[in-house]
Amino acid sequence: MGRAATSSRVTAGPPQTPRTARTPRTPRTPRARRGRTLRGALAATALGAAGAGAGLAGLTVQRRALRRLHLRPDPFAGEPFGSLRGRAVPVRAGDGTRLHAEVDGDDRTDLAIVFSHGWTLTQDSWHFQRKALRGLGRLVFWDHRGHGRSDGGARDGYAVSRLAADLGAVIDATVPAGTPVVLVGHSMGGMTVLRYADENPGLIGSKIVGAGLVCTSSGGLGEVTLGAPALLARTAHRVLPRALGALGAGSGAVERVRHLGRHAATLVEDLIAFGPDAGPGAVAFAERMMAETRMDAFAGFLHSMITTGGISDCASLAGADTLVIGAEHDLLTPVGHSLKIASCVPDARLEIVPSAGHMVMMERPSVVADHLGDLIERARKSHTA
Repeated sequence: MGRAATSSRVTAGPPQTPRTARTPRTPRTPRARRGRTLRGALAATALGAAGAGAGLAGLTVQRRALRRLHLRPDPFAGEPFGSLRGRAVPVRAGDGTRLHAEVDGDDRTDLAIVFSHGWTLTQDSWHFQRKALRGLGRLVFWDHRGHGRSDGGARDGYAVSRLAADLGAVIDATVPAGTPVVLVGHSMGGMTVLRYADENPGLIGSKIVGAGLVCTSSGGLGEVTLGAPALLARTAHRVLPRALGALGAGSGAVERVRHLGRHAATLVEDLIAFGPDAGPGAVAFAERMMAETRMDAFAGFLHSMITTGGISDCASLAGADTLVIGAEHDLLTPVGHSLKIASCVPDARLEIVPSAGHMVMMERPSVVADHLGDLIERARKSHTA
């Protein structure tokens, strides 16, 4: 596959924060408008819980925002998200938790590509890449514990450090001995790949011949502001870990009422996880995956990610062909996190996709598929050379 022309290679530092101060006559930039919309949506959600009159105002704002979302052009209207299935393979994690994996291209032993999804998603978040990359090797998809079709396991097992062992169990169960592997991860799945490389350095360059890291981070997620004012962000960083612990402990009760706020969740998903022009169909599917994620996994993994200062130093990937993909409007793992990973891995290829957010593989699917296709072919050639 040729290199996609719609992404831009970045070699400089992270983009400067746009100036928000302006005179009344200065038109708002798209990012400034989006930041104001995000603050307004979050405020509306808070108003909805504040009382009858405030709740009415919040619902009005919410309905208007939903209407604007639904009126956007939808390039993937009617797309059968979540319909692609492969041969199911049951996997037992080291602690006995049952994980769900699927294999496409069961007859291929020349190269395996193992996909790890992000937090609150499932393997179906790779829907477009699963279609585009079929035929390039043995494709393996799996659901993290507490996500999708996988079981939850013990509550104290929802930690980034646990995921590397889970990935190892998936590889052992789905990839024939002697088959080289390319690891691909998005968000928390990318952190899983980084930790797996740290814990298995002897396999990098021999068994693990390539790695694709999409909108992920090597640490410092506790400092991400999501575009909020600094004071609010600092306050959230202090109280969020404690709140998440309480949320996980009461997850049974929360599970019974969480679906009552689906409209608000859709808006937050759109504003935080997607770029400014994402199609409503993709946003709705991402919200559905989030709504179906176990609450203890939701809270536990988020707590682990924001309280783990250094997830990986990334150096272990030096022996593998590494691709790092970031997105211009990613608020969850901002572009600077992708730049940091690429700077720590010698010869890593860095691609920044413009006008996309954290869910870049669903917003710009052909761009991501083209870059991953290039990575797969480079890994294949380097292994057979």
